Amino acid sequence: MNSKFIFFILFLGVVFSGISLAQDCKEDGSLDEIKAYMPDNAYFKTGFKGLHFVLETHPINEVDTLFWKLINAYDLPVSTRRSADGTYTGESPYDQFDYKHVVEITIGDQKITAVKYNEIHKDGSDKISDIKYNEQMSAAGTSPAIAYPEMEKQLLEKQKIWDVDATSGATYSLYRFRYAVTLALIKSEMAAGENNE
Repeated sequence: MNSKFIFFILFLGVVFSGISLAQDCKEDGSLDEIKAYMPDNAYFKTGFKGLHFVLETHPINEVDTLFWKLINAYDLPVSTRRSADGTYTGESPYDQFDYKHVVEITIGDQKITAVKYNEIHKDGSDKISDIKYNEQMSAAGTSPAIAYPEMEKQLLEKQKIWDVDATSGATYSLYRFRYAVTLALIKSEMAAGENNE
């Protein structure tokens, strides 16, 4: 499948989801900041926004397929191989429950040295510290307070987003994590490019 077709599908997902393409930066999370990663591709930001819609609304096998196609179509980072040292944040647009998926990674000598992930509600609350939510989610076999630190630990150990495995009951959370980390890695590559100019 060629990249134009992939992004056409993702674009349709955005249009039919009722998401406004003209939302402000606060709604789009990190997406306005990454437009400069591929300035000649008008659909790059829309493709990422569409991927978020797919992530929130489609079966996991479709999410996995489209995620990989997006990574490969644009040669997006899955590790720190082309990254500048520093601290970078990646955050998604808000999902249908008004949560952003937010990661902060610190890179030193082309290694991730620190990672912090959480899902933050528009009202400022977060899933890790929400005791009631964690108790409810434990019925599925895990909770954000367990799954998120495990994903962070694996990323620090394995250094590649696709080597991080889901905790049972947290498969969609894994893809939200990968989405946010990809955005942070894009910013780290953009910083490396600025440093080399």
